[in-house]
Amino acid sequence: MTKNKRCLYFLLIIITIPLGLGTRSTHATLPAILATYGGDILSATCIFFGVRFLAPGKPLWQVAIAAYFICICIETLQLFQAPWIQTVRHTYPFGLLLGYGFLWSDLVCYAVGAVVAVVMANLLEKLFFGIKRDENDV
Repeated sequence: MTKNKRCLYFLLIIITIPLGLGTRSTHATLPAILATYGGDILSATCIFFGVRFLAPGKPLWQVAIAAYFICICIETLQLFQAPWIQTVRHTYPFGLLLGYGFLWSDLVCYAVGAVVAVVMANLLEKLFFGIKRDENDV
């Protein structure tokens, strides 16, 4: 069961990454709200999937809290503006991972992304694995 869960979450990560990058594309014709906030929501969702991949047996609410905490740490790190980390941020992969500037609205987006991920995970795990949950597990 754990191997199957990990496969599911690996696939979800692979799907989520290009969706998130697509929201940042200058060629995408998305509604303004999705172009502005969609990437941050999908970022938190992807981190949730990554944490779930690493800890498939943990309750979903714990995975959501861990993912949100990771997002908050990354966002808070954006307040650190030393020249060396600014240089790192201006390289393609690290700019995407670390971000460029702190925004309070991102914290809300991360919470939305974690909630979306919990709902998706709950539905997908019930669908694929028939997992029945107590209200304490979700």
